[in-house]
Amino acid sequence: MQKVARSCLLILLFFFGAAAHSEAQHDTVASVIKALQSLQSPARFDSAQFVNEVLRMYKADITDVDIDALHTVAKGFAKGSDRDKELFIHYYILTSLSRKEFYKAIDYAKQNISYFENNRGPHSKLLLQSFISLLRSPYRNSDKIGEGFLFYNQLLTKSRLSGDKAGEVNANYVLSGFYRTVGLTDVAIYHAKKALKLVDSAEQVPDPYFGLQSGLIGINGWINCTGILGDLYNLKEDYTTALIYSKAVLRMPLTNSFQKTVAPYQLRNVAFSFLGLNKTDSAAFYLNEAEKIRIASDVQRFVTILQTRSLLYLQEGNLAAADSVIKKCWELVNARKMPAVTPSGDIRPDYYLAQLNIARNRFAEAAILLQNDLQRMKGVRTDMLQDYKLLGETYDKIGDQQKAKAAFASYIRLQDSILADQSRFRTLSFEMEEQLAENGKAIDQLQTDNRFSRVLWMFSLGIALLLVIVLVLINQRYRVKRKANTVLEKTLTELKNTQSQLIQSEKMASLGELTAGIAHEIQNPLNFVNNFSEVNKELLTELNDEIDKGNYEDVKLIARDISNNEDKINHHGKRADAIVKGMLQHSRSSNGVKEPTDINALADEYLRLAYHGLRAKDKSFNATMKTDFDESIGTVNIISQDIGRVILNLITNAFYAVADKKKKGIEGYEPIVTVTTKKNGNRVMVSVRDNGMGIPGKVKEKIFQPFFTTKPTGEGTGLGLSMSYDIITKGHGGELSVTTQEGEYAEFTILLPL
Repeated sequence: MQKVARSCLLILLFFFGAAAHSEAQHDTVASVIKALQSLQSPARFDSAQFVNEVLRMYKADITDVDIDALHTVAKGFAKGSDRDKELFIHYYILTSLSRKEFYKAIDYAKQNISYFENNRGPHSKLLLQSFISLLRSPYRNSDKIGEGFLFYNQLLTKSRLSGDKAGEVNANYVLSGFYRTVGLTDVAIYHAKKALKLVDSAEQVPDPYFGLQSGLIGINGWINCTGILGDLYNLKEDYTTALIYSKAVLRMPLTNSFQKTVAPYQLRNVAFSFLGLNKTDSAAFYLNEAEKIRIASDVQRFVTILQTRSLLYLQEGNLAAADSVIKKCWELVNARKMPAVTPSGDIRPDYYLAQLNIARNRFAEAAILLQNDLQRMKGVRTDMLQDYKLLGETYDKIGDQQKAKAAFASYIRLQDSILADQSRFRTLSFEMEEQLAENGKAIDQLQTDNRFSRVLWMFSLGIALLLVIVLVLINQRYRVKRKANTVLEKTLTELKNTQSQLIQSEKMASLGELTAGIAHEIQNPLNFVNNFSEVNKELLTELNDEIDKGNYEDVKLIARDISNNEDKINHHGKRADAIVKGMLQHSRSSNGVKEPTDINALADEYLRLAYHGLRAKDKSFNATMKTDFDESIGTVNIISQDIGRVILNLITNAFYAVADKKKKGIEGYEPIVTVTTKKNGNRVMVSVRDNGMGIPGKVKEKIFQPFFTTKPTGEGTGLGLSMSYDIITKGHGGELSVTTQEGEYAEFTILLPL
């Protein structure tokens, strides 16, 4: 009976406590509404009181009735410059809902965006971008991130078409965060760099009287996007590149409230990079600076700083200090009811506490904490990967092999999922896209010149043939046979010249594809050379400072770092040199001498070159590439340049076929190009298969004839397959054949003698 009575008492206490909390929340909103109503008279308006009253809504639980009442009050400010005040109230209603009512926040934002768009307040555009940017938090903390991808991609398209750079920056910035959440770090970096390119770092951000600063416009946008890149490169464990971006932000003067708010976050990023580089003294310095300048009310950023400090204490072996810091994190998280994903970073104290327990050999407690963090960070795949990996290692130390195996299996499945999505969302790096855009202009000009050249030659050929006919008619009675032979010789000469010119055009088109592919190949080592050169420049500055101070031990350490970086520059320079030499080997004129060649490597290389060449011409082009190479083939005696040209031609045709089918809008269609090699007795087979529209039966027998093409005028010479057929059959004694089904697929097969 006593237990029953105690239980009933607890239930009643909980009920009345919840009711009291609800009543207190309602009283807060009611008092805000009353205060705002009193401020609607211009004579009684106090801007400081207005801002304070609106900010009080942030911690309140707002009901639908409260929202209707607040909208009614907001309309009282919808006069002239007061329109900003109206939108400000709407903005903070969304801010309050975003704390924990994620679905309600999403619905509210989507219902009110058009109201912001149609408003004509002095700062309505700035408020619109802030409102849309705020919507990212509910999407990332709910199971509606897929809907969020759709919303912000539509915003990106709409902004591009309308020339709205602020909207385009906003969409790219938020999509970068979404891709980070689902584990696609490279795609996240791409979108962050796209956003960074569009912001004007010289533009000063307008500062409304209520102090709302947009983080995606002008100098604020530049600081935000640059800082995010530092965080993303930390996530990739590329700490050297991360330092370049984060330090660039710290060199900027702090001129407004927004910049002073994000500065501690950038200092924390720098500290995290130094921890990754095992430089604990530097990490401690930057964490101390972050805590010195942090804004007391910005508790979320303070928690991310504390989480990083716990890692510092763990690296230093100060477990008691790490324990104290993590407990402080949880106190703040619980008191403020912080979500897992915030604009200031991921809030996950359990993960850091698990690492501390592992250091103390408390593996069972660590396993429970990691399970808790998996639930908290559900959907944030990069964080879940860390949890699964550490959980598997922890169960292994406990000796529970079954649970360890299950954790590692979950880790592998999630990693495979991320890799599959990385392939599905495959994109060039931002730097490569910029380079290929320039290459694309050059290729377009080359193709224009080639088309003009073909027209000119055809016109000249027509004039020549007309002249021949006139001469034949005049002299047909006297020198019929002789003139006929002369006409035939001239015609053959003209045809040979035309054929040579068209062959040259085909080669130039192939050169265009190769140019883009080569650019992709050599950019990666060049990026390393540039990055390490930048680091050495900073190290040399530090070296001179330490020499002046007489700190020769530090001088030696810095000199060693410079030497190591120079080794890396030399290594990647040699990589670029090897790539260029390899390309020159493929591009040199054929001397007709067959050499042992790795046919698998040749096919793989030209598959990538063809893909990136076509991407340079058409950014919307995409296709899934599959390979099935027989490793038992070994080397084959061939003229590698000639066979490479054949493979490139077949793959380029396959990409053209699937792209053409994709444009028809067939539901559920996925473009796929497959390259296969196989040893078949004393011959080797290379096949290129696409799932395009296939080849109609009535033209199948003509495709290897010179000058026959199914492509539109100006897009094909009709010599690619003819040249390929001659190279395979006459140059190498092999076979080139095709199997196809109209509307389904086409597969070209090369058979070469070993």
